[in-house]
Amino acid sequence: MIVRQEERNDSRLESVQLNMMNTSFYIAVSDDYQTEWKSPIISYLQYIEREFSRFRPNNELMRLNEAKPATTIKVSPILFDLLQKAEAYRLQTDGRFSPYMLTQMEAHGYNQSFPFKVANSEAGIVHHQMVSQPLTFLDGCRLIKNTEQKIDLGGIAKGYAVEAIAKWLQKHTKSNYGIVDGGGDMSMWSNGDKTWTIGVMDPFNEEEEIGSFSIRNGGIATSNIIYRSWLQGQCKKHHILDGRTGMPVISEIVQATIVTEHCLDAEISAKICFMDDLLSVKPILSKISPKFNYVLVNSRGKIEMGGSENHEQ
Repeated sequence: MIVRQEERNDSRLESVQLNMMNTSFYIAVSDDYQTEWKSPIISYLQYIEREFSRFRPNNELMRLNEAKPATTIKVSPILFDLLQKAEAYRLQTDGRFSPYMLTQMEAHGYNQSFPFKVANSEAGIVHHQMVSQPLTFLDGCRLIKNTEQKIDLGGIAKGYAVEAIAKWLQKHTKSNYGIVDGGGDMSMWSNGDKTWTIGVMDPFNEEEEIGSFSIRNGGIATSNIIYRSWLQGQCKKHHILDGRTGMPVISEIVQATIVTEHCLDAEISAKICFMDDLLSVKPILSKISPKFNYVLVNSRGKIEMGGSENHEQ
């Protein structure tokens, strides 16, 4: 997805662009109140990248993953909140989404940061175990780790950051409208003065649009199994794993775009679209968000659009 250039050229916008969390961020707000906001936002993104990336050594996520099962661990309020949300999504999706996929992801060759085209390791044995309550959440940002499964926050940390930044900007800048775009995970708002036009890109040609959404308030996210894919030996792998099996999903869908009220809901929902037929997936999407729209593209280039009834942004 893309924020069109004509949107970015709005003279009333104050914006910043930066590369963080292995993606490109574009953040813009109407400058009605001349509030300084860029420094705290950049610091926040640096913190999320430093502490929650599985590719960074000696950070909070690594310390949690290395903790032995049945031990009580105190974590930061942000990680505690993020893990609670991740666990809630796991339950809502009946295990289709799972943050406990790090070992499986690495076994499939995703043990280095993108971009890469060939895995630097052979396929490993995928040990997959469904645990009914992987984490027990206690008062004071404490939790008990009930599993040996390791956590990969991946896309959910990006969606979480996008949504948190949008909420902070709305509260602290009192801007009439704004947008946070983290590599296609977007959250936007408007008091009615602005309608954002968000282009949905062709998965087979990144330079072409296949459609667009007009949104005043809401969240949108796209997942794609073409861009973030690689060869492991002679086998093509990609980054979307089914939490029920620990294996990369096998689907006719190659790209899913979801619009919901909240960016994080859209981020999770887009991944779920690859895991079953649409008839089975729609009730799961309704659990995550009662109102949603979708654009799905299959391997033959066929586009399917739909959503819940009476969904408007």
